[in-house]
Amino acid sequence: MASSYSTIHPVDQILTSLVSEVVPSDSQLIANQIFENVKIPERSGTFLLENSRNFMGAGVGLDLERAPGASRANIGSFDRTSLTFKAKIYSAQDSIAMEDIIDSQYPGGEEARIARKVRRAMMLAKEKRAADLIFDTGSFSNDTCTNVMLGKVDAAGTDALTGLDKLKDLVFAAAHGINPDTLVFGRGVFRALARNPEVRGYAGDFSGAGVAGGGSMILTDEAVKTVIRNILGIPNIYVGEARRETAVPGATSSEAQIWNTETIFMGIMKGADAIVQKSGNVKGMPVAALNFDFGGMVAGQYDSLDSTRRYVYAEEVQQFKAIDSTLGYILTDCLV
Repeated sequence: MASSYSTIHPVDQILTSLVSEVVPSDSQLIANQIFENVKIPERSGTFLLENSRNFMGAGVGLDLERAPGASRANIGSFDRTSLTFKAKIYSAQDSIAMEDIIDSQYPGGEEARIARKVRRAMMLAKEKRAADLIFDTGSFSNDTCTNVMLGKVDAAGTDALTGLDKLKDLVFAAAHGINPDTLVFGRGVFRALARNPEVRGYAGDFSGAGVAGGGSMILTDEAVKTVIRNILGIPNIYVGEARRETAVPGATSSEAQIWNTETIFMGIMKGADAIVQKSGNVKGMPVAALNFDFGGMVAGQYDSLDSTRRYVYAEEVQQFKAIDSTLGYILTDCLV
């Protein structure tokens, strides 16, 4: 997107570069990492979803030997399904008095400082939208940890890795033989894995885990991820750690976790191989969810009509959308 939807307040390329930068505080934000990004030329369109059973040799069998002069075997085909997408406009702004700009000694200018502040608000709001979808039991198959893993992760006697392996089997079966590639944990349940005896017992088996001997030691985040990758073979592991302020300015501070701390998501989030057609429609392989992105975040500035204040805004047009409900599985209520 070359400009924002406002013709009155044009995009500022310097501020846009600023809000597009990855900064250290982004390390706790995972929304931009979980989803595959589909760059769309128009805000809305149709996603043509390939049926994964078409890649299982539908209707032809496995004996493809052909006698000389005989016809080739015709592979059967299941119909594609389609769904519509429409990226939404998200925007925020803040302002500063002109006198404060003149008096400021902030490196790079007050506009840059405000742009970073607005960007952070936009990123946290995007993180919340991602969490609301990935942990939405109305969008994906779901059950409780007790039913699938035969116990909560922090309960005595729960073999957490064995339980996650059972969850992997559920996703594998629903995906017609495709292994899940993504795990998303709430922070509480992930740190409970670091104290789970079964997980700790495996840690010493992997030199990359950063734990000598495993045993009774509490594991680091990276050690837990290393164990999961090696035992379950799931490469993409994310932990929702970001917090947000829920109180309005002037009220007593009230913080909340963005990602539900007791929830686990496992699914197929990579490999859509999306192709954007000239019409603006998109073809792709089945995945649990995608991000339809209409150009990325942009920023700009403008002055109030009486020229007493300068406003800095950021804007992004995108949509996180569930694609195939059977390719994601959510476990809830995973902590005692």
